[in-house]
Amino acid sequence: MIISLFNSKGGVGKTTTCVNLAYLTSLKYKTLLIDLDIQGASSYFFDKKVKKRNLLNKNPSKIIKSTQYKNLDIIPADTKLENYKKGLETIINQDYEFIFIDAPANINQLTKDIMRLSNLIIVPALPNILSLRTYNQLLSQNLNNNLKILLNRVEKSPLHQKVIKAIAKLPKNQYFKNYIPKSNIIEAMSFDKIPAVRKSEKIKKAYMNVLREII
Repeated sequence: MIISLFNSKGGVGKTTTCVNLAYLTSLKYKTLLIDLDIQGASSYFFDKKVKKRNLLNKNPSKIIKSTQYKNLDIIPADTKLENYKKGLETIINQDYEFIFIDAPANINQLTKDIMRLSNLIIVPALPNILSLRTYNQLLSQNLNNNLKILLNRVEKSPLHQKVIKAIAKLPKNQYFKNYIPKSNIIEAMSFDKIPAVRKSEKIKKAYMNVLREII
């Protein structure tokens, strides 16, 4: 199954969601994380440097790297993807039960191909009306029929609860009923370079609930 994380807005928890879900999936399944964002945030979490190597012209066995976690491999980011035109299939078709893709935060030929080849697009979003507006704009482009919004950094404030109720009015196949709470542990991931689900049972439960909606 190919699952991509995408949002045209930055700072919505795209990479942290990708890393935590990929890690949890790897506890049971052979999992590959492909970092297709030239910023290389997912690569950074696993101490992998952003390369300039035109990965689409490489033998996949040469670019897939192991991580410190069993059953979880990664293809680090490649700055050459900035000039992408075609050929994503060469690295997508790998022998893994689950493939997670950290997609770049803009709509171009690369992200269109990512969406075309993915079984599911997760759209992490903050609990505000602007995020819903961005999600609706993405839906209108018809890039993938299986595109679901996932709320991040949710608090118990009246405003956030109002947004949750607004999302619940969408068709059920367009959103995750579970969401990720606001957490300093998640925000500290960039310092620790450790999936938040390894440090907090509460956060692990939240991501596991999301994962159960997928598997």
